Amino acid sequence: MESATATEGAGGTALRNDPITFEVLRNGFKSICNEASALIERVSYAPTITEGHDYSVSILTPEGRLISHGQRDQAPHMGTFESSVQNLVKEVPEFAPGDAFIYNDPYTGGTHQNDVKIIRPIFWEGELFAFAIALCHWPDVGGPMYGTFNPRATECYAEGLRMPPLKLYEKDEPVKQIWDLVSMNIRVPKERIAEIHAQHRAGVLVEERLLGYVEKFGSRVMTDAFEDTMDHSECRFREWVSRLPDGSYEFEDWGDRDLGKEDEPPIRVHLKMTIDGDQVTMDWTGCDPAPVASWGFARPALLSATFDGTMHCFPELAPLNHGVVRAINVVSTKGTCVDVEEPTPVTGYCSGAYEKVDAVTMACWGQALQKVDPRRIHAATVNLQNFCTGGTHPKTGAKFVSYMWLEGGQGARAYADGNSFYMMIFIGGASNQPNETLERWYPMVYTSTEAVVDSCGDGEFRGGFGIWRSFRATGDTELVVLGDRERVGPFGLAGGSNGGPNMVVLNPNTDAEENLGMFTTKAKLKAGDQLEFGSNGGGGFGLPWERKVESVLDDVIDELLSIEKAREVYGVSITEVDADALVYEVNQQKTDKLRKKLAKDGRQRGTGPFEVNPLGEELFASPEDLGTREGGASAAVSNGGS
Repeated sequence: MESATATEGAGGTALRNDPITFEVLRNGFKSICNEASALIERVSYAPTITEGHDYSVSILTPEGRLISHGQRDQAPHMGTFESSVQNLVKEVPEFAPGDAFIYNDPYTGGTHQNDVKIIRPIFWEGELFAFAIALCHWPDVGGPMYGTFNPRATECYAEGLRMPPLKLYEKDEPVKQIWDLVSMNIRVPKERIAEIHAQHRAGVLVEERLLGYVEKFGSRVMTDAFEDTMDHSECRFREWVSRLPDGSYEFEDWGDRDLGKEDEPPIRVHLKMTIDGDQVTMDWTGCDPAPVASWGFARPALLSATFDGTMHCFPELAPLNHGVVRAINVVSTKGTCVDVEEPTPVTGYCSGAYEKVDAVTMACWGQALQKVDPRRIHAATVNLQNFCTGGTHPKTGAKFVSYMWLEGGQGARAYADGNSFYMMIFIGGASNQPNETLERWYPMVYTSTEAVVDSCGDGEFRGGFGIWRSFRATGDTELVVLGDRERVGPFGLAGGSNGGPNMVVLNPNTDAEENLGMFTTKAKLKAGDQLEFGSNGGGGFGLPWERKVESVLDDVIDELLSIEKAREVYGVSITEVDADALVYEVNQQKTDKLRKKLAKDGRQRGTGPFEVNPLGEELFASPEDLGTREGGASAAVSNGGS
């Protein structure tokens, strides 16, 4: 079957294939990646991958243009895949069937060292036809710290094994020297060998499925389908951009601190987004210089975060492909915190620069979208916390390394509360690792998993609530934490307050209580020690005293919000009558007085948890003005939506 005459697609795009073939193959590419991702989940060892789903699979053209990825794959990975393949093609003079390359260098094509890619060239009739990438976050790739994350690193050489593209398979047989190099430089190598097998087989599966389509449809139809898929996405995206008001939109956010400098200053991330017709330019040149410690990232990850923040505002464009990539002009300056150079350390990229770039990108799009479709505006969300333990298991004598994170509060929308106990929006395909699984693998017993009361960013629509996970160590363990947003809360918008902080507390409510914070290096946990690990609430949207009284009451009944905060922040006077029977009363007269007093608004402005972000307050209109108070946009605004 060969290509038919070009037909008209959505938005006026000229399709090379007929519309039915286009839709079948466009969705087929995604299905191939989904199937390969499922294989990784079944075959890998680490709970980070099998339960947490920290993996991604993609298909790219021979030139390194992204065609598709899996629906549950992780956004931070996918935007780096084009840089990965383009650098691979530059470094490797020729490819052959059965080759596979291992690669994790963050400066030329990646995120951080733990995100290890295996890249497979795919051939048809002797010609290079496509590439398959299978990526997994390995819980450890060596270095001085369990889990490789190193809050005190000042150079990448203290962050584990860094690999340029290395041939791991030749004619689908392992290249022993490279396998030995990997296994000799990481902890628990037997587990990582399982990940290698899983990633390699995922690439083989992509090849089998893709070439099955070639046999059925013909190579010309398939290459036309690649181009149609990209053109379709670009057309839809540019159509959206052209609806938005021309002009420049700016926003900024901050990282808590640069541990590598004596005064530990905060780190500024700034974006100026300019729309001109159907073209958008993202200018990151106003960002702070690269930090000394591990917080920033290289340009491939900047591209990924920029695309990711964009896709959150235009979710109908998923999956990401080169059509969207080529429609966004990204400008950055080498040597800044969002475009670092070797040897600036980067293992902390995702909890550091990535989340801030993602949030700021959404805030800039939100300023333009509030005039067209305010349902697409997001306040900032829970930030990632990289939480690693390691040591020797007291029951088995085996070495172990664990890598965990916490779900938490999503940012509020202009029309709805943020979700509670969800994964951070920028790795929404991931999930929590069940306590029961972690207890089987590692020397820990979980004692509670519950909401962090009052952790939401407050507003007419509040952010979601964070979560506590508390465990007791059953053996001596070493702890490393590399996170952020302990001092700078996820920002609120339109007068909503910032979300609550990330927290790690050792032996709480005892004489030995210690706040370990988000930058912990080699903390020693003894058998019997108790640890509490708490996550951010999401930023709020709008003024808290404008929130519906019944919504405040519901949160109090659900034990997410305290009676004290309901009174002091939301201006709702609630009395507990019978907590067991869920009987509470609202005193409307006192509530009216409280809200009148709160409307004078003496709240603290700033970037800290529960403060009011000045930019978010200045640049975003209230739900009343946007017409979203009752849960949707006004008719005039809705007509501009998708």
